[in-house]
Amino acid sequence: MMHFAMHPDMVYDWPVWSAALLLIGGAVLGAVVTELLARRLLGVEFRRRHNDAAAAMFSVVGVTYAVLLAFIATLSWEGFDKAEAAAYAEAAAAQDVADVLAGFGTSGLAMRTEVADYLRAVVTVEWPAQAQGHEIDAGSDALRRLGREALALHPASLAEMNLDAALLQSVQRLRDARQVRLLAARGNVPGIVWAVVILGGGLTILCGSLLGVASLRMHLALSAILAASGGLVLLLILALSNPFRGEFRVSTAPFDQVLRQMVAAP
Repeated sequence: MMHFAMHPDMVYDWPVWSAALLLIGGAVLGAVVTELLARRLLGVEFRRRHNDAAAAMFSVVGVTYAVLLAFIATLSWEGFDKAEAAAYAEAAAAQDVADVLAGFGTSGLAMRTEVADYLRAVVTVEWPAQAQGHEIDAGSDALRRLGREALALHPASLAEMNLDAALLQSVQRLRDARQVRLLAARGNVPGIVWAVVILGGGLTILCGSLLGVASLRMHLALSAILAASGGLVLLLILALSNPFRGEFRVSTAPFDQVLRQMVAAP
């Protein structure tokens, strides 16, 4: 399970239900095995005599682990929202560039082509690479050409100067939005956090197994429920930790919409 969480490609490459079965099944199996070992090595009566101390420790460890999971899940969800917002901001910046270029008339047609090339590179090359966990710089060439052509303009009137200034600002906003999106594509949960989450889950299950419960079936059921609930939250964190991978990744819809509008525009 440690290897699975530290290298969560399975969550992105397999259907979510299959990854959920594997992750939750592994957690439940670990909890059941831990309880059976504890019953064999320590015995029920021995653990029941120390239930007060074990219950106090279990409550502290359990609450600490629950807070940790909630904190990481919240950060992962916020990271996903920021990545989605970055994608929409980048598409909106590209739309702003295209709108400003429309004011240049025929002289802006070549630069509008560069914007369209940039959007196609993002959608058809960069996005699929991000979905596989890779970062490919396919759109920078079109963006650099667009920047050079914008700087090469020589406005002849005050209106053209204002339009040129707006173009340069829009191109810079597009560059900035691109960098934010590329940064979000690298994921937002460090490896050390996965180690702490897995080890913390193991300690929580271990503390639960130290409680003395007369019924073996009841204790196994409680341990399995505890492990399954933690596995579900861990699956959520894994699915959200990289916003551009998996079945629920950030969509290219805003880029597709801008590209369609540019193609349809006269």
